Amino acid sequence: MFKKTTLLISLLFLTFLDAQEINIDEAVKLSKKTNKPILLYFHKIGCSYCNSMQAFTLEDDFVIEFIQNNYKIFHINVSRNDQITYKGKTSGGLCLAKDVGYNFYPSVLFLDDKADIEYASLGYKSENEFLVILEYVKKGFYKTMSLDFYKEKIDYQSNLEDEINDNRNYNR
Repeated sequence: MFKKTTLLISLLFLTFLDAQEINIDEAVKLSKKTNKPILLYFHKIGCSYCNSMQAFTLEDDFVIEFIQNNYKIFHINVSRNDQITYKGKTSGGLCLAKDVGYNFYPSVLFLDDKADIEYASLGYKSENEFLVILEYVKKGFYKTMSLDFYKEKIDYQSNLEDEINDNRNYNR
């Protein structure tokens, strides 16, 4: 029993050591100067879709470049004890996710210059899907058309099939 208690206390202590402070309110102020909106990526430990999105989508060179040039991203692991300040309230990532109504993982929230959620993308997205969403939001098309209509407009399926075929030919 003593070993289990000691292990639990050690894990809790390590969780607090690993915690970080994230001030979204300050980031939003800075984003106005840099013209890079805020992107919040909510994920959690033990979520296979979150792990895949991190390993494949968010580590893709094109996705990294697009985000670096156009957004400021914050990774919010709701399994950690981070202290996140959003709209004047400081709470943990899990509380924040519940407060904003997006406690589904992975979730990507795009904030406007008032820290309001302007668009949300729920669930795992491949590199290509996510790039389309990043551009869709960056160019403001979410204000005038659905994502599906936008994909039709840019002939998303045809472009995706061409890319898949190119990859298949390359790997032969």
